[in-house]
Amino acid sequence: MANNVSKPARTSPPVRVSYTQSLFTPKAFQAGQDPKYSVTIMIDKTNAEQMAFMKAIHADAQAALAEAWPDQAKRPRIALVGETKSLIKDGDKTMGNDGVPLVEKNPEYAGHYLIRVSAKQKPVVVDRNRQEIIDPAVVYGGCVCKVNINVYSFDTPANKGVTAGINGVQFWADGERLGGGRPALESMFDAAGPAPVDDPFVGVTKDIPF
Repeated sequence: MANNVSKPARTSPPVRVSYTQSLFTPKAFQAGQDPKYSVTIMIDKTNAEQMAFMKAIHADAQAALAEAWPDQAKRPRIALVGETKSLIKDGDKTMGNDGVPLVEKNPEYAGHYLIRVSAKQKPVVVDRNRQEIIDPAVVYGGCVCKVNINVYSFDTPANKGVTAGINGVQFWADGERLGGGRPALESMFDAAGPAPVDDPFVGVTKDIPF
């Protein structure tokens, strides 16, 4: 069994995030697995700063594999990018566990790489002033956050390879909600003013005796 290798933590530039519900309540990815806290980081393929971060994570994963399994013949032969179980998924091409392309279920993933990070221990979640966020509604799918993560190797009887753990999240800015969310009030209803009331005296020009 290989020695587990953990690379130093890195903080992402501001990125959009999705599947934020598990930041506050741990959830099992599959039946029989332990519940974990998690979030998905969206890397914009056209953003140089975000792409540089992704490349650094990829380099950490390569290094962790080489250090955990120095003998290349015994090193796991896994794709680090683009496959269903890869550390880094391609929002335009990667299939989900159900065989359906990720972009079909999540059109907003088009043009992005994705890194899903998780941990058994609850990550720190703070605002721009580093004050703890208690309300889960503050951090939602589509908002912009900085995420602190680290890459590490794992070797279990069931599987082996590299993954990424989450240490903390800092809410950075609001963004367009993923999946639409609740429409804006002005798009749901018109402001028509007071409702008209039938006036029984319209057109009456003389006094009506009582």
